[in-house]
Amino acid sequence: MIFKKFFRVLFLLLIVSLAPSVLFSDDIKEADKLYKQLDYKYALEIYEKIMKDSPSKDVAQKIAHCYRFINNTEAAEAWYKKTLEYPEATSDNYRFLAEALKQNGKFDEAAVNYKIWGEKNSIYASEASKQANICIVAKTWTENPDIGALVQNEIGLNSENSDFSPAQFGNDILLVSDRWQKGKKEEDTYGWTGNPYLKIYSANSAKQVNILKGSINKGFHSGPLAVYPSLDTLIFTRAVLPGKKAKIGDVGKQYLLMAVKKDGEWIAKDKLPFNSEGQFSVQHPALSPDGKVLYFASDMPGGFGGMDLYFSEKLPNGSWTQPQNCGSQINTAQDDVFPTVRPDGKFYFASKGHIGMGGLDIFSVVGEKNKFAEVENLRAPLNSPKDDFGILFNADNKTGYLSSNRNGGVGLDDIYRFTTGIKADPKPQQQVFAVNGLVLEKGTNLPIAGLEILLISKNTGTETKVLSDEQGKFGFSLEKETDYIVKGNPLQYFTSQSGEISTKGINQSTIYDIKFELERSKDVFTVKLNNIFYDFNKWNIRRDAYADLNKVSSFMASMPNVRMELTAHTDARGSAAYNQQLSEKRATSALEYLVKEGVAADRLEAIGKGESELLNQCSDGVKCTEAAHQLNRRTEFKIVKVIPVMAMSNLSKRQAD
Repeated sequence: MIFKKFFRVLFLLLIVSLAPSVLFSDDIKEADKLYKQLDYKYALEIYEKIMKDSPSKDVAQKIAHCYRFINNTEAAEAWYKKTLEYPEATSDNYRFLAEALKQNGKFDEAAVNYKIWGEKNSIYASEASKQANICIVAKTWTENPDIGALVQNEIGLNSENSDFSPAQFGNDILLVSDRWQKGKKEEDTYGWTGNPYLKIYSANSAKQVNILKGSINKGFHSGPLAVYPSLDTLIFTRAVLPGKKAKIGDVGKQYLLMAVKKDGEWIAKDKLPFNSEGQFSVQHPALSPDGKVLYFASDMPGGFGGMDLYFSEKLPNGSWTQPQNCGSQINTAQDDVFPTVRPDGKFYFASKGHIGMGGLDIFSVVGEKNKFAEVENLRAPLNSPKDDFGILFNADNKTGYLSSNRNGGVGLDDIYRFTTGIKADPKPQQQVFAVNGLVLEKGTNLPIAGLEILLISKNTGTETKVLSDEQGKFGFSLEKETDYIVKGNPLQYFTSQSGEISTKGINQSTIYDIKFELERSKDVFTVKLNNIFYDFNKWNIRRDAYADLNKVSSFMASMPNVRMELTAHTDARGSAAYNQQLSEKRATSALEYLVKEGVAADRLEAIGKGESELLNQCSDGVKCTEAAHQLNRRTEFKIVKVIPVMAMSNLSKRQAD
């Protein structure tokens, strides 16, 4: 969620007028200019075109940064990896990559890159180690969500763009969105995202969403907001462009304004006196249930770093006291934002500085103003590896809405409804039996991919087949009280590849760890044992068969543990008895050729099949061409026995967690 740097230096009308030339320009200077103006969406399109024609580290890194700024963590991950392929890439790219990986749920890989970042920057070694450890915590929370909580996308409230920070307004909900407005032909767009500016909308119980009328939505970004208990006044965030003297790349500031409803429209009134000089930003207002304490986020001087949370108290005359920092129990060196006070007074906020699961996480804490107890991460499923923020509770303090850009949403940021405190009926734990297997090549210990593994039930004879993956791993689910044989395909690796396991008498979930170490010929996948053919009524080896027989000879030499069957066939012309004798002579002639080439005779067997196994319709009495008859005159080579080299090298079992 982008909540801080909302502005471009140039006025929107100027950008809109330049957009056609910008989008189709491959001028690196134009792209860099847009990048400095924070128009990342427009800059991206040019950088990516340049990268295709003239790839470089600088352009790859700019693309990665752009995707990070617009919060596309998947693309950011890919481009930081590309950036790090360049030897001259700076080490901070490892940190940016780790952050993207963490938000993409790749916690182990994120931890590795945090550590690399720390190793290359000794001054950040402690922080890098801390972040790597947090990845372990995040992984644990993600894999063990609270079964008493349910989170579902509130599809009716969401658009293809961003929708977030719901606020209760009687029976309706107010929300912030940069959705495209229906029926509006020309709409100002924000160069950071390429979407319209943020506006405040209202949604009724039928999920009909309409923009609030009035000056509350004039100008640039409007929202988030807080609602007075009387429902007649709002406090909302308004973004303002930087002044004329601002430098390129300067961002505008956010202010808090009052708005009152008059004749069906919301009219913006004076700014709250927290940022009269525009030297910093104040945003994300939240009111206590009685409306007497205002909380907000600000980067004003004197904080702990990033955006901090502050509070101000309402005086009897309606004015507000000087803001005070909510303290170190809440605020961190990073961004602490989007405060909310539950109807019963419990405090919630979003933070990147506390131990979290990815981007912004939602935290709860008991207390008020600047006196708080220990903060608590809401964990999964209320939080996710992505950004989670802008929470709203209903009056029951158990249900409500939250904002998130987690995977599977309708748009960018979406609003989700949630329920907590669900009582799950205890269910008996189901027993799980499984095989985790690993296939390695003997001698090299390299994983073998694509090997066919068979699981055969000795109880029923049922066969289940899987292929080992790129890491040589395979797996099976097992039934209880069953004996099994696990073996590999002997035509791929010429070793004994079998073992037996049993679930009989096992009373708890068990995982069987199996490792095969297999031996193969270097030519096992390249040698092709072609059939050889004969002239009519002859059994001598033709010259065109020499190459194939030599290939068989080489194959046998490289596979000393293999025995082979040579089966000769004839066509159907002549008597069956004569053809049987002719086929035996043909098989013998092939065997004698191989023995002459050095293959041991005891590894070969010659068999004649006569005309009993024709390959086509050319049987007795059927008129066929000479070519069709020749197809039946052949000798086939078949591996009939593999001498065991080694069996399943390891079998262990362990109790499943």
